[in-house]
Amino acid sequence: MNRYVFIALYNLKVYQILDTDETIPVTPPDTVLGEWVDVTGNTTVQVGWSAFRVGDHWVFAAPTYDQLVREGREIATLLLADTQKWLLLNPFDYKVDLGVATPAEEAALLAFKQYVVAVSEYKNQPDFPYTITWPTIPFPFV
Repeated sequence: MNRYVFIALYNLKVYQILDTDETIPVTPPDTVLGEWVDVTGNTTVQVGWSAFRVGDHWVFAAPTYDQLVREGREIATLLLADTQKWLLLNPFDYKVDLGVATPAEEAALLAFKQYVVAVSEYKNQPDFPYTITWPTIPFPFV
């Protein structure tokens, strides 16, 4: 059995692991720019680990506690920024305040607020920062 990891070039992290009897893949997963690397025999490397090139081979390192905390904060910040952009284009809070919101718009605003609270509470999850389960976005990005 061969083991390959895909290293995403935008952040030099392990993006995917593939255990197969086949040869090294040539196409990237999900159109992510990166590189497949043969790590057959290395059963410790995990998705999300950092990848560093040392000479002519790759070295992998598990993220530290502080790195995981920082990454969680960065993801939460991005998610909350996206929700603010969405609310600018869909001002349901103003419609509710003015008494002109439809029931569907009121429900959308409630879902929006629940989502923002859930994202903001990411640090209270039991396995934080090692495992963070992000809530499902309740609205389409347009």
